[in-house]
Order: sequence, then C-alpha cells, then structure tokens
Amino acid sequence: MKLWVVLLLADCVLVGVGLTYLTALKLRIEERVAYGAVIGFMVVTLVGYTAGWAAGGLSGGVVAGAALVATAISGAGWWTGVKQIGIECRDFRRRLMRPISRPENPAPLLILSAPAWALTVWILSRAYVPDGSGGVLAGHLSSWTDWQAHLTYASSFAHAENFPPELPTAFGVDRLPYHFGIDFFAAMLDRAGLSAFGGLEVSSGYLAFAFVPVLYLAGVRLFASRAVGVLAVLVFTLFGGLGWLRFFGDVADHGWGAVWNLPTDYTRHHAGNILMENAVTGNLFPQRPTLAGFSLLLIAVVLMREAHKTGSRRLFALAGVMVGLMPIFHVYSFGVALGLGLIWAVLDRRWQWLLFAIPAVAFSVPAALWIEPLNTEIVWETWVDGPWMQPPGYSAEQDNLLTFWWRNAGVFLVLMLAAQLWKNTLPRVLLWGSIPVWLWLIVPNFVRVAPSHPWNNTHWFVPVILLGSLLVAAVLVRLASIGWLGVVAAVVLFFTLTFAGALDIWKAVDPEVNVWPHPIASGDGVAAGEWARDETPPDSVFLIGFDHTHPVPALSGRQAVVGFAGWINDLGVTDWHTRHQEARTMLGGLEGTEELLNTYGVDYVVVGPIERRAGVSEVYWAARGELAFSQGEYAIYEVR
Repeated sequence: MKLWVVLLLADCVLVGVGLTYLTALKLRIEERVAYGAVIGFMVVTLVGYTAGWAAGGLSGGVVAGAALVATAISGAGWWTGVKQIGIECRDFRRRLMRPISRPENPAPLLILSAPAWALTVWILSRAYVPDGSGGVLAGHLSSWTDWQAHLTYASSFAHAENFPPELPTAFGVDRLPYHFGIDFFAAMLDRAGLSAFGGLEVSSGYLAFAFVPVLYLAGVRLFASRAVGVLAVLVFTLFGGLGWLRFFGDVADHGWGAVWNLPTDYTRHHAGNILMENAVTGNLFPQRPTLAGFSLLLIAVVLMREAHKTGSRRLFALAGVMVGLMPIFHVYSFGVALGLGLIWAVLDRRWQWLLFAIPAVAFSVPAALWIEPLNTEIVWETWVDGPWMQPPGYSAEQDNLLTFWWRNAGVFLVLMLAAQLWKNTLPRVLLWGSIPVWLWLIVPNFVRVAPSHPWNNTHWFVPVILLGSLLVAAVLVRLASIGWLGVVAAVVLFFTLTFAGALDIWKAVDPEVNVWPHPIASGDGVAAGEWARDETPPDSVFLIGFDHTHPVPALSGRQAVVGFAGWINDLGVTDWHTRHQEARTMLGGLEGTEELLNTYGVDYVVVGPIERRAGVSEVYWAARGELAFSQGEYAIYEVR
C-alpha cells in the first residue's frame, strides 16, 4: 500500500481520536480508537469534499491539504488528549493483564475483532482480481454488480471534477441522489495513490475494521455488559431467518458433504420467500454506505444516551452536529438517528434537546434534499403482500405479514419484544428509549417512497436489526443467568438466530463454492477507460452501451448519456426507457441521430462489446466520427 494512503488512513484515526476528547466523556482508549476511526473518516471526507469543491477538482495536493486542515480541527481536542492518551494506553495494558473474567478486561474485543478482520481481508482481497492481461475480474457478486456504481461515482469525484455532485450515469440530472460519502473517501484514496479499484477495497476495509469494535463497545457502554456486546456482534453479523431449515433438506439430498459445497443461499431464497439477507453478505459488503452509517448510528445513540444521563449541553450539541452531517454517508441510518433523537426529546422534555435538534435539522436538510431520489412521492401499500415481494406460488393468503416476518426473522422480533416486556432485562431508560425503534419496522411495511424499487424498504429494516441485536443479546444473557435450563434455551435460540447467516458467510468465503471471478473489464476495456480519464476534458459527455460493467464511466467518471437502467431507475430517473431508445438511435446512426447528439451534447462515442450488443453501427461511426482511440475490441470516436 502506498505511503500516502497509509498516512491518510492514519490521519483519519488521529483526527477522530482527537475529536473524542472534545466530548469530555471518560472513554477508554479502545472506545476512542474505534469511535474515532469512524468520526475521523467523516471529518476528513467532509473537509476533503469542501476542499475539492473550492479547488475545482480533486488532486493529491488537495487531499493532503484536506488532511492537514482536518488535523488542525482536531487540535482543540488534542490539547487535552495529549495529556491523557498515555495514561489511557497504560490503563488498557493493565486491564488486559487482568484475568479475562474481570469485566474491565478488553480481551473479548480482541477475540471478536481478530476473525472479523481476517474475514474482511479475505473477502476484500478478492473483490477485484487481475486477469493477467491487463483486465480485471470481480471476485464476488457484489463487486460485479453494486460496486460498479460506486466505482463510477468515486471516479467522477477523483477524475471528472464532479462538484457539486451530479449523477454521472444520466445526462442532465443536476444532482446526485445517493449517499455518496464513502465513495468520495474512495476517490480521496484514489488520488492519494491507489487505483480506482483499490480505493473501493481500502475504504470498505477501513470502515469494516471499525464496525465490530464499535458495535461491541456500544453494547458494553449501554448495558455495562461484555456479554451483551459479544452477543450483539454475533447476532447481527450472523443474522438470518429460518432459511437454515433448508440446510437439513440439502444434507438429506447430498449428504454431509454439502457443508463443503453449499448449493444455495439460506438468507436470500426467492423460491422460499426468504428475502432478508445476512447483514454481512447482503449489506455491509455490497451496500458500502452501510459500513459508515451503521457505525455512525451506534455512536450517535451512545452520545445521546450519555447526554441524557449527564445533561451535558456539549454532548447534546455534538450529537446534533454529527447526526446532521450523516445524510451523505447513509440516509437510512441518519433517518433512524434523527427520528430517535427527536422522539426522545419529546419524551424527555428537557430544553437541552434543542441543542441536539437545531444542528441536526439545520445541517441535514440541505444534504437530504440534494440526495433525495428524483420524482419522490409517498405511496401507501402493504409491502410484503405486493407481487414484487411474493415469488411465484405465493399469495397474500399463503404468506401474510406475520408469516413473512416469522420466516425471515425467526425468533428475533419475538426476543426484541421480550427484552422490553421481561421486567429488569433492560435499564429503564433503554426500555423506554428502545420502544420507538419499532417504528422503522412497522411503517415501511405499509409505506413506500416511490419511485424507488420496493426492495429498498429493506434498508429501513436493517437498522432495526442492528439496534435490536442489542436487545436480543440482553435477553439471551438474562436467560442464561437463570440456570442450566436457561443456558440451553439461550444456546438453542442463538442457533436459530444465526445458523442461516453463518452458512451464507461460509458459502461466500469458500473458494470451492464460489463460482466467481467473473470478468468486469478486459485489458482493452481498462485501456479505453484510462484513456478517457487521461485524455478527455472532465466535462465530456460519452455515448455508451447500457451494461453495468462498462469500463469507461467506471474508470473515468465521465458523464454518460444514459447508463445501466437498474441504477438510474432506482434513483428516480423514470425516463430511462426513453433515454435508452434515444441512445440506441444514436448508436445505430438512425434517423434523428444528429438532433439527439446536439440535445445531449455528446462529445465521444464508445464502440466496444457492450455497444455491439446494443446495435451500434460501426460503419456509421467510422464515417461520422473522428477516431480518437483504438485498441483491440474498443474504439472511441470524437463527435465533430
């Protein structure tokens, strides 16, 4: 890894740790490092974005300057922290040397983090794989699909001066209706010396390394229990519904050798109407913004809880500022954090909550409006009864709301409710504070924000599972404390909660089962993308084919007339079909081409394998355009 990249990542931790001292909270060093890594990422990203916008583009110098400014911002915290951090490090060592049974010993954190970090490295090191001839292969389904959109957004910041952010996959959409924070951070890593592919891998890895410690430490601080912290991590990361029941049918069909060659996924199986994927394989890895959002949500909850407990005006204000800056990192976690804070403010009725509410609303409104999906409207409909969520053979009568959630969550929701009803399982303040969490499960079952795909409602459910994992962990700990029968019951319940997720994670990392890698770009495609990045003006408009693996926008970040329909429709570009038809007209050189070229301001036309599948006329463009690039199966024509 390049030295400048390592320094940038280290600076994120340095900045974040320094800022934790501004809270005046008495934190242990492991909390400062875990929370600080995420807070520092947030601050460095925001300062970098501001600097890039001011400079008219992102460069290595702009990234370095942003890192220095962020470090200076943290200086106020380090003024106090420099006197304390040595003491806190020595305290960590002292606690680690004590028996592991002692509640202050941080060994469980290290024991949890080690396999989580190893799994992260294993998965991300295979996200993108060289094919030996200059091309790139995707090592996982997620990096072949979702990550290609993130690659395009990141490249638009790193190489196409996308300030203020516009949607690079649909010409004329003058804003980027997506929470792009982690992709901008990937762009900073790209300009610091990594490749575009490496920027995605390292930015995901950095935040994945922080997530497990953040969740564990939040559990310890909120519940004063290491056991709750450990179980919360395991319940969330291994979450799965009752899909594991199918595993025993697979064993009956294939023998126990099926363990080494799992034939299917167990937390996403459409034929069985099991759709709530495991948090790791279905969210943290493919849905990159969740890596930032889930940690920020947990930190926000901790800050608000400590503000409520201490009455610290500083903590109320800092929690409000952090929540207000969350939308561009993960809008769903932001919505839950803001909603919980405002509900708690109404319930608590202390004026200090205004110190939270004012900055939280003031900072978030402009960003939330900017990234709001286009053509947004509220649609009232029963989510799980719709034809889009019911596979063939199912109907509302066969699989209603309750049976759907029983199949997809198992005993998880029952145990969440048990935590709130079983007296003395939760501290009183957490009992009342956790009740509003149900809103983010109930409301999205009946309300959809159109025109996005109904599947996106699952993004609201996952924060419920995240916060609910803390409640479920508290129930399991309480149950195990009442005797050996309680221990047996807790173990059985834990198995039902996590076995499906564990199977899916095992399948994802087992090279014998994983049929990947799949091609993303040939060596010629990579060369075409890099030529567009280096040799064309940043504001150039490209006419391309519509496949999600197109290398030119992914590596250059240049504006496309229209890209992959699945991405742009999801963001509210409802005229994508018309755009595709018009793009096919231009690619084929059909009647109306000249008028459309002027309408879209097309500067370059790519002729490659994807365009050939879309019906491009190579004869037309060889005569109409001026050949600007040619290598192997790719040619790029400049429109004159």
